[in-house]
Amino acid sequence: QAEPHTEPTNPPNQRNKRREQYLNQSKGSDRRNSSGQPAASKHHPRGDWQQKQEQQRLQIDKQKRHQEALDLSQQLRQLSSQKRLKECIDLYHSPSHDELRDAHHGSIVVDCCARCGDVDEAEKIVHEMLQSGKSKKKETCQYFWEEYKQFSYKQVPIQAWTALLKGYVHSGMMAKADSLFHYLCAKAVAGDGDKQGKRKREGADHGLNVRTLNTLLRGCLWTATSLNTDGINSMIGRKVGSKGVLRNELVGGVTTAEGAWSLCEGNVSFDSSSYEYLISLLSQSLQCKRAEDCLQKMRSEFGIPDLIHDNLDAIDPTMLESLVVCLVVIARGYSLLGRMSDVIRCTEEALHYLDVSAAPKKESAGPSSNNDDSTSAKKQTTGGKKAWKDGRGDANLRDDGNGRREESNKLFRNHRQSELRSEALSLQNLCSQDSSPLSKQGKQAHGITTTNASHIAQLMLTRLLYFSGGGTTGKDATKTTASPTKSSVEEDTQQWIHSLWHSFGLKETVQRLLDEKDEDDTLKSIFPQASSETQLKKNKHHLLPSILSPEVCARLRAHIVGEDNAISSDGRINFKQLFTSLNNDTGASRSGTKKSLHIELGAGSGDWAALQAKLNPSENYVTVELRADRVAQTFAKCLLHQDADETNKNAPLTNLCCVGAECGSFLRDRVESGSVSTIFVNHPEPPTQTYNATGTVSNTNSATVISAEEPAHMLNSQIILSAARCLEANGKGRLIIVTDNLIYARLICNTIARLPEEDAKLVGLPQSEVRDLRRIESFGDSSINLYEGKPSVSIGHYIPNKFEGGTSYFDRLWRTGAGKHADMRKRFIIALQTSGGNSSYSSEGVNKSYGAKHSGGNKQSSKPNEEGKKTNKKSSEKQRRRNERRLLL
Repeated sequence: QAEPHTEPTNPPNQRNKRREQYLNQSKGSDRRNSSGQPAASKHHPRGDWQQKQEQQRLQIDKQKRHQEALDLSQQLRQLSSQKRLKECIDLYHSPSHDELRDAHHGSIVVDCCARCGDVDEAEKIVHEMLQSGKSKKKETCQYFWEEYKQFSYKQVPIQAWTALLKGYVHSGMMAKADSLFHYLCAKAVAGDGDKQGKRKREGADHGLNVRTLNTLLRGCLWTATSLNTDGINSMIGRKVGSKGVLRNELVGGVTTAEGAWSLCEGNVSFDSSSYEYLISLLSQSLQCKRAEDCLQKMRSEFGIPDLIHDNLDAIDPTMLESLVVCLVVIARGYSLLGRMSDVIRCTEEALHYLDVSAAPKKESAGPSSNNDDSTSAKKQTTGGKKAWKDGRGDANLRDDGNGRREESNKLFRNHRQSELRSEALSLQNLCSQDSSPLSKQGKQAHGITTTNASHIAQLMLTRLLYFSGGGTTGKDATKTTASPTKSSVEEDTQQWIHSLWHSFGLKETVQRLLDEKDEDDTLKSIFPQASSETQLKKNKHHLLPSILSPEVCARLRAHIVGEDNAISSDGRINFKQLFTSLNNDTGASRSGTKKSLHIELGAGSGDWAALQAKLNPSENYVTVELRADRVAQTFAKCLLHQDADETNKNAPLTNLCCVGAECGSFLRDRVESGSVSTIFVNHPEPPTQTYNATGTVSNTNSATVISAEEPAHMLNSQIILSAARCLEANGKGRLIIVTDNLIYARLICNTIARLPEEDAKLVGLPQSEVRDLRRIESFGDSSINLYEGKPSVSIGHYIPNKFEGGTSYFDRLWRTGAGKHADMRKRFIIALQTSGGNSSYSSEGVNKSYGAKHSGGNKQSSKPNEEGKKTNKKSSEKQRRRNERRLLL
């Protein structure tokens, strides 16, 4: 039987197989296997090539965009370093950068705004960064960041917040700075929406870190504690842990610093700068015992031995320098408390550390095997402003290619160590004196005035005024519409007393009075709760309140210095009444002659003004400084003044008053018109070190060098107008400016020349009154002269014979050549006087006795030198012949 017929089953040929593969590839995920699942597609060689080309193109575009973003960052950084704010903001907001702009670029621009003192623009940019993300908003609050209960650090990085915080502290806005820092601390504890483990892996750049803390602590060092007028009793809803926090009644200074320190303790790793700032604040407020406790914690954390004879070769030099700073400021605080043994102990240890730091280091044989030492060394060299001093971090990237930055850093460090050594030796010498004109009678005391707490309190309330603080002159100082904030005398006095109470040691001084003078019933009545028997039994000494009412402030000041208030009803200071307090009736005031008033703007730590007040006891001097720590140093120099040439070796300088304020607002709101004989400005800080640095004599002498929008600096047009108003009229008032920066000197001259003559009323001093100076340029129809030479008695600078070193911190720094645009050999002087009348200012009018005793080669003749160069040539010829005769003999 035949089999049924069937079709042969032939396998598909090769072409059909390829066609099937191609169709399956084109279908992609639509192809199913036998189980119904999508089958894996096999790529065609041509498809692989196209895909690779697309990936390469995307990679190239990504690299190109990344490089463009880096270039934008570099341009923004350069503009920020030069403080060219308008160009920086225009570049950031350029439409061509819409796809490149990110949070990192915004952080750079915020930092530029902070450096230029434009806080409003910095707030605007950060607010835009918050609005660009998915931040959760709440109800409207006082500060814009409080409107957002949640945000991501990728949206607004910690660098942007730190830069905004920097802008606040530089402008003295400590209420905003304190609120922002608490907000960031609350977010660091509660988290920012990400997982905590992820945040820890990301590192400190994505959350609150030591740089943020140090930024706030620096601001606390620059400002004194004051009453918070921004919503004292309002709840802002921020939480740290489970506790709600009320807005602080006191902000700035040591109060804000201690609060920030307690919030960060356990969450942030402190570095040497953190300890240095807090110890300086505690010592400035005369809380020296607490400062030493903090210093002991610093030693323990960084492994610094307690005994000065221990081996210190393994300690980082920058750590030793911070230790020396802490010891010197503690010794200064103890000296104001009259505790001489503690002063000697701290200064001896500081000098020992300075000797160790200056000694050549031995080469290390290899890495240490001790794990504790390695950990300590890592702590010492990580983070903070000190990391670049030994070439760590990105210092090489910031160098200018010629080692200029490294050389400048070395000069700054050597100069700082020299200043610390000089102060330590001065304090030691002060404590070694065996007599004191103002010491307590019946007790053996060292040659220092601060053993008399009552007299120290009187000096604080008559020779130390504080109104505002900050790091730099803000942009508001250049506004023509700036108007003073109206406040009553009671409000001014209350703010001033609170600053002295917390930041300058008045509270500790009154504590000494209460502990030492049990018979002072009036002082006990002012603080009845602190003087109660229950309080004394519990604490063994009087506990004083932190907040003082206006009535308590008035009673305290009246009890210590009398009923008269130096602040008048319109807020201006009556310096005549201020300087006549404490029985300061010596010199010209006894004969009925009016004492001249001289003001130094930007006085720094007060070396120059203290020297002038010492050499001219019949004249009154006022120092004006923005930074509170420098105001405290100036006041300490007044109290610890010593003069080995006089009978009273340690009598305080009662003809010097220290003021903490912004120069423009002080001249505008606090000084009477036509009451000042001379306003001095020594080595003012330029708007930026590279501002118009490439300018030449021809183009900088034109009026176009002054832009329509002035940069923020101390000698802008508005401050110069205020200075002219305060000077005595009819040629009796003078404005003297000394700088080592020729470019900045030309900028100031152009600024003055452009001012309306009816408002400025300033003209240049004639050459006949400053013969020892050489005129190098003239501005404004030759009415403003720029001189070159050495400051001398002809412009009111008194320097004793055989005086070695500079007359101030910046003068000594100038001699080192640390400034990039400073001239090491030349100083440029702008000498102006008020217009009208004949100038009667001369060295005889300032101090006749000093001119005959100390002026030496600086003494000026009262008659003009009509011969000019011939007389100088003749004098030099006579001197040459004298030298030849001496050689022959």
